[in-house]
Amino acid sequence: MRSDVVVQREREDVDRPVTSATPRRRRGVPADWIAVAVLLALFPVVHDVKTMLTAGYWLDEAWVALSVRLPLSDLPAATSSTPLGWSLLLRLVPDTDYLRVVPLAFHGLTVVAAYALGRLSRWPTRWLGIVAGLVCAAVVLLLPAQQIRHDLKQYTADAAITLVLVALGAWTEQTWSRGRLGVLAAVAATGIVFSHVTAIATPCVFGGLLLVTALRRQWARLRDVAVAAFGAMTVIVVFYFGVSARGNNDLMRDYWTDSFPSLTELPGYLDRQVHGLAPMVGAPALLIGGLVLAGVGTLAWRGRPAAAIALLLLPVAVTTLGVARFYPLLELRTSHFLLVVTGAVAGIGVAGLAYGGAALVRRAVPRVPATALTAAACAVLLAWYGLHNGRWYRFDGDEPGLYYTAIAVTDIRSATQYVATHRSANDVIVMNDLAWYGFAFYSPRDRVELVVPFGNTVGWWIRMPTRSDVVVISDHETAALRASLDQALTLAEQRGGGRVWLIRSHAMAQAEAWQQVLAGYRVEQASGGVEPVLLISKDIPGA
Repeated sequence: MRSDVVVQREREDVDRPVTSATPRRRRGVPADWIAVAVLLALFPVVHDVKTMLTAGYWLDEAWVALSVRLPLSDLPAATSSTPLGWSLLLRLVPDTDYLRVVPLAFHGLTVVAAYALGRLSRWPTRWLGIVAGLVCAAVVLLLPAQQIRHDLKQYTADAAITLVLVALGAWTEQTWSRGRLGVLAAVAATGIVFSHVTAIATPCVFGGLLLVTALRRQWARLRDVAVAAFGAMTVIVVFYFGVSARGNNDLMRDYWTDSFPSLTELPGYLDRQVHGLAPMVGAPALLIGGLVLAGVGTLAWRGRPAAAIALLLLPVAVTTLGVARFYPLLELRTSHFLLVVTGAVAGIGVAGLAYGGAALVRRAVPRVPATALTAAACAVLLAWYGLHNGRWYRFDGDEPGLYYTAIAVTDIRSATQYVATHRSANDVIVMNDLAWYGFAFYSPRDRVELVVPFGNTVGWWIRMPTRSDVVVISDHETAALRASLDQALTLAEQRGGGRVWLIRSHAMAQAEAWQQVLAGYRVEQASGGVEPVLLISKDIPGA
């Protein structure tokens, strides 16, 4: 039978603070709040927030935005691959033109969570902890991958919730209590509503806590962790398979098939993807790998072994799911959370290496303060990182950005509004199906109805009962395009000789087919922009 002393030790905090708890909190809170405020104030310096909030929605965003125009009862079907909670958050935004305030908020949460993760390690002094938090958060703020994730999709929520869970795991290690464990479990159970990636991150975080407590033979604590993990995972599994799994259809799996390598393909696939995604983290792959290992080592060295193990389990989990064809492996959008976590851990590695170097210098020159040396070294490295990746920041200049951004090459909003302003009652509008969701969203005076099930990747379609003047092209083959244009021209004649407007979005893949088809008609460009509206009429020989 164990002594009361052993039981008491299991209940005690793993980290005994150097000073009493109350004075430490009084000194730390103001500095931490100032640090976080400075980080968030830098956000509009790095990101073009105005363009982020006001640019028109492209295809994937349009079907997400359309959910706000549908009844609440349609949401389980209309959200499809988008988490239900994400669609509910959009309904809290008063102006539908500014729905990107939701990913913007998660961007901010990601920076705050990164600061917490770096700060919560057991550093020798409070100021060293603040430096580590600032470095971790600054890397996440400056990360190139963050600069292109401004779309109305859940990927920023994936990154934010993953970092929040890892930080809460470190927070639970900092001062052990059932209350903190309960907060971690509650956030995990809630997170699945906003991010499907929660189902990947949660077992990794609890796995780290379970392994560390088992190795320490803290059996009472192990039981508590197991109960909390079981409760959180039960909620996650029930919610995912009861609500979220409907988006995992055959067409969606086929869409991601190139991101599902087999075991024999895995080594070559990982090599290609890691090196291909390295620019998104802002440094060569070998340097990133070294800093990530240093970051994991720093977390373990500074008293957060469970968080370190969780971060090691994360790539194992996503690789397993990729080979099992459950979740795309190292794809730019769906693995955005991995890129952000990689940047955050690399930031901790920078802080850990800087502090280790400062400690060595201090041995030779005892009068030199280690905190100042660490801060100076981190500042120099962050300055280099920012300058090295400066071309990624903001996308409102003469160049839209180094990487493909949909808002730079699509503009269904302008096309829809132009036609709405200039068309007459007997005109006909013909468009490809990739423009339909955006056209429906940017036609607010017209009623929309959900059509489900539907044989596409999202599993649903929109009907506009009052718009008999619209012909939607669902087949992109040359013959189908020509037949649809002829149908629109015939319909225009039946309506009294109206004009035929052509709206296209994401038509680059069918550029050759469109060029061949349009050669048989008289075509006039009606509007400018990246996706101009065309007027179509029958070709007159010799004209």
